[in-house]
Amino acid sequence: MASSDGIVEPFLGALQACVSVLLTLFWGLAARKMKLLKEQSINDLSGLGVKVFLPALLVVNLGSQLHLDTGLDYIPVLVWSIVYTVLSILMSQVITKILKLPPWVTPACAFNNTTSLPLFLIQSLESAGSLKLIIPDGSSMSDAVERSQSYFLVCAVISKVIAYAVGPKMLQDGDNADDHDEENQQSGGDNQDAEPSEEQLDEETPLLPESVHKAGHKVASPFKHGASYVFSLFPKRVKQELVSIDSPFVDTAILCALTGLVLGLVPPLHKAFFDPYDKGGIFNAWLTASVKNVGKLFTTSQVFVVGAKLGVSFERMRRSEGSGKVPKRAILTIFLIRLVVWPAISISIIYGLALKTSLVRNDPVLWFTMMLMPTGPPALIISGLAELAKVSEVEKFAVAKALALMYALSPFVCFTITGALKATQAVVKQKQ
Repeated sequence: MASSDGIVEPFLGALQACVSVLLTLFWGLAARKMKLLKEQSINDLSGLGVKVFLPALLVVNLGSQLHLDTGLDYIPVLVWSIVYTVLSILMSQVITKILKLPPWVTPACAFNNTTSLPLFLIQSLESAGSLKLIIPDGSSMSDAVERSQSYFLVCAVISKVIAYAVGPKMLQDGDNADDHDEENQQSGGDNQDAEPSEEQLDEETPLLPESVHKAGHKVASPFKHGASYVFSLFPKRVKQELVSIDSPFVDTAILCALTGLVLGLVPPLHKAFFDPYDKGGIFNAWLTASVKNVGKLFTTSQVFVVGAKLGVSFERMRRSEGSGKVPKRAILTIFLIRLVVWPAISISIIYGLALKTSLVRNDPVLWFTMMLMPTGPPALIISGLAELAKVSEVEKFAVAKALALMYALSPFVCFTITGALKATQAVVKQKQ
């Protein structure tokens, strides 16, 4: 493990990684600005990433990193992902009510980007050489990156399940009969609105066969029941829009995660799919390699797509006579929760658990990754909510502005990364 007692080197490495992410966002925005991408193409690329690239990444990354002796490393990740997401929802709900903020602030504070941004950030940290500060002697940088990404993928599945998995029936059970009647009175054409258009069908049509998709619903059911209480805390309008986002991503992600789990933890399967050919890996060189190549397309393409989507939002705002104003309190609240409060809480908790207990196993990469999980800008879920919600165009533009501003502020994550690196180093030194 490389030693660095100062703060300048890790900070500069983290800053370079954050700037790399921001520049990739900018290239996507520039491509849209120069009319190189149509809006439909951007949506298609986004859907391709969620329905093809991410499932491939889940299967290969989790399967290759999971072993019988490392399986317990993922239990703290699983628990921490659930705990911090639930706490984020409760914190956001309370603060939104106290400060009387717009409804979209709640999911913006509650759900951070847990997929493309952190995965790409880890790759950038590898290029900057920052991860060498926490990699044990004898371990390779590439293995540490893949291990960190596998932890992030588990976190992403949990976060997405909580954010999207609660189906219409589950949420309707959480509403009382009066709310249901009022909703029907407000929109006489509810039944018509509930039916997806052909464009939505194209975006939401599951990649897997129908029989596998049904099996996924059964597997996802316990998670949906567990998440139903959490979403009962949401404002009525937010819950109504979450009803419309019962995405097949949930079932596909869970199935792919379970597939990776089985391939990793069953020794004969792990050997066949992930060991070198001369050691019995009969599927590794052709099947696993092809799926891995597809999965590698996810991180860069999705960060690029986020930038392109922000470009589309800017165009809509320019075409509008009155673009929505974003309350300064809303931006400040999101910034503080996502980039200040949660980093401080997360680093402190994981530092204490790693140093004082045996609940988190002795893996510096695991500690560092868990410290970063609750941090970063909001997920793009609030943009989807704004599109589906019955809100004015002014409010939709306000959401787009908030997203653009928060992603512009994303380089502030470099302070979190620096703190997490130094905290992880401190734990390693005290345990030696």
